[in-house]
Amino acid sequence: MSIRMIKETDWDAIMQIQSDAYASHLHEDLTVLQSKWIASPTSCFAFTHADDSVLGYLLAHPWLGNQAPKLGKAVMVDAGYCEVYLHDLAISGDARGLGIASQLINNFIIAMQNVGCQRLLLTAVQDSAPFWQQYGFNGLEHISVCPSYGQGAKLMVLNLQAHSTPQSK
Repeated sequence: MSIRMIKETDWDAIMQIQSDAYASHLHEDLTVLQSKWIASPTSCFAFTHADDSVLGYLLAHPWLGNQAPKLGKAVMVDAGYCEVYLHDLAISGDARGLGIASQLINNFIIAMQNVGCQRLLLTAVQDSAPFWQQYGFNGLEHISVCPSYGQGAKLMVLNLQAHSTPQSK
């Protein structure tokens, strides 16, 4: 099993994993998800089995500001890696509990540190804020999140330092 950048042939599996992992109001169509990858292919990763089948994925892209991108809208970004929005992390139902999410997150944090990223943002959905806190993300409680993310969604941030080590779980 390994982590690699997402490639064109991964999208059928990614769409299936998204469908299985998220409530239907959080599903985005293929062109919207691919827009994140097109905006920043080097910050989008797949966790694959030995046969190269996708077991999980992480989509992220450069982003500026303290607002989450609108759900369901394609991303068009012309920015560097000072700030990156972690849009999506999902693991196949068959692969949950194997530590894949932790591996993807730690790989992502290190990759973003290596390109000089200073801050990661995400929107915790489906009551996942405690999960993200394990990796050092803190809630931005004073900032409201677009209702399309669902009840209880929280914008979260992780400030990176050049030589900090991500926590592991």
